[in-house]
Amino acid sequence: MKALETAGRRMVFWGALLLIGWAVYELSIRFEEMVIWLSPVFSLAREGRITLWDYFSRVPWVRLTTHLFLFGCLLLGLYALLVRRRTILVLITVPLAILLGVLFLGSTSLMTANLWQKLKLIPLVLVAAGGFFCFISAAYSAGPKKGPKGQKAPLPTRHYDPFRIKGPPDQP
Repeated sequence: MKALETAGRRMVFWGALLLIGWAVYELSIRFEEMVIWLSPVFSLAREGRITLWDYFSRVPWVRLTTHLFLFGCLLLGLYALLVRRRTILVLITVPLAILLGVLFLGSTSLMTANLWQKLKLIPLVLVAAGGFFCFISAAYSAGPKKGPKGQKAPLPTRHYDPFRIKGPPDQP
C-alpha cells in the first residue's frame, strides 16, 4: 500500500503544480480584460462618488466568473501543494477539485472553445484522484493489523508427561 500512497502523493504534487501554472497563465492573459471591467467602477470609488458597498454591487460579476474560477484554481493548487503529505487535509481537496471541475464544465467561458480547453481538466483530475488514492492507502493501513502471512497463533503448551504420572489432564 506504500506504492499507492506514493503514487497518490505524486499525482497531487504534479496536478497541483500544473493547476497553479495553468491558472497563473490564464489569469495573466485575462488581466487586461479584468482591468477593463473593473477600472470604471474603481475610478468612481476612488473619487468618492460611491461607497465601497456600492463598488461591490456595481462590479460586473457575471463577466468575471472565469477570473474568479481561475483564482479558485490557483488557491486549490496552492492548498493541495502545501497539504499533500497530510491524509485528512488532502481528502478535502477531492470534493473541491470535483466542484471546480463541474463549475469548469458548466459556467465558465473556458469550455466553449474546443477540445484543447477540455484537456485543461487534467490537473483537477490528478489532484482529485491523487487525494483519493492517499486516503484509500491511509484507510487500508489503519485497518486491523494482521500478522505476517504463514504464521498462525501458537498452540497452547502442555506439560510433557509421557507416563501420566500426574494423572489425566482433567484432574489436578
